[in-house]
Amino acid sequence: MQEHSQPSITAAELAQRVGGELCGDGARTICGVGTLEEAGPEALSWLAHPKLLPRLAGSKAGVVLVPKGCEVPPERTAINVADPDMAVCVALQALAPPAPQVPEGVDPSARVAGNALVEGASIGPGVYVGAGATVDTGTQLHAGVYVGDGSRIGRDCVLWPNVVVRERTVIGERVIIHPNATIGADGFGYHQRDGKNRKIPQIGHVVIEDDVEIGANTCIDRARTGATRIGRGTKIDNLVQIGHNADIGEDTIVVAQCGISGSTTIGDHVMLGGQVGVVDHLRIGNNVMVASKSAVMGDIPDGAVYRGVPATDRVAFGRRTVALRRLPNVLEQFRVLTKRVEALESAANDRARS
Repeated sequence: MQEHSQPSITAAELAQRVGGELCGDGARTICGVGTLEEAGPEALSWLAHPKLLPRLAGSKAGVVLVPKGCEVPPERTAINVADPDMAVCVALQALAPPAPQVPEGVDPSARVAGNALVEGASIGPGVYVGAGATVDTGTQLHAGVYVGDGSRIGRDCVLWPNVVVRERTVIGERVIIHPNATIGADGFGYHQRDGKNRKIPQIGHVVIEDDVEIGANTCIDRARTGATRIGRGTKIDNLVQIGHNADIGEDTIVVAQCGISGSTTIGDHVMLGGQVGVVDHLRIGNNVMVASKSAVMGDIPDGAVYRGVPATDRVAFGRRTVALRRLPNVLEQFRVLTKRVEALESAANDRARS
């Protein structure tokens, strides 16, 4: 196994990369990144907000990213930046160990159909590329990837081990698909007739646009007819299920264990929290946020924030939550009033009999 040395960068080099103002020792070496509590003398840490400045006193971090205008003790090496969180991303990229690479060409153990086009791609061990498929220049297929007949994968994509891309799937450029994801399996469609489930043929396909990232063990089903579409720049977490004919817009975030039913349209810049469920044939607008574990059972307008089961607007959800908290007191009051009414009725009956 090839060994790689630990990547490092100086404080001055990092300041230049992030466009920050260096204060202190620019020659100080950074070999890792950690929280203020975790970071040691050769590590970088960061303050996301000036209110966290008091925590810096107890930190051993060698270099700290701080928001512009935030004053730190003179003995500290600090880099003032406009956005510490984004600057940390630059540092993490610089200090990350090299990712495994597939050598360009076709591994001897791979099976590539005679009319498939894979020139300039990297085809790893045990990969299958079907008839008429295209894998473009710079794309890496790691061990065990399956690419079905007639599928097209664009430039500079990375498909990690055991990804399955079923037939006629179209994948754009710079797409990352993590291990064991399945793209283009049959959509889940049946008619119940004569007491039996009759399968509806799923003859459509899946389109994954440029710069999409798809997490491990996620499943995106092929359409019944037409296409299931994932828009440019959308990021999908692990263990997500996307049903047939779903249409997801651009730059949307779908967090782990979400389930999106068939024929639902989701707009651009949407955020679905973990374990959100969306029923079929709905429309979720642009710039919508849905909180974790919510059940979406109706359309959501642009810009709304929804939560709960069933999911409702956050204002309505807040009122409902307050009402539920008051319910025990209301029930106790109801019991007291019921007893008083019973006592009054009993007294009235006694007077009537006398």
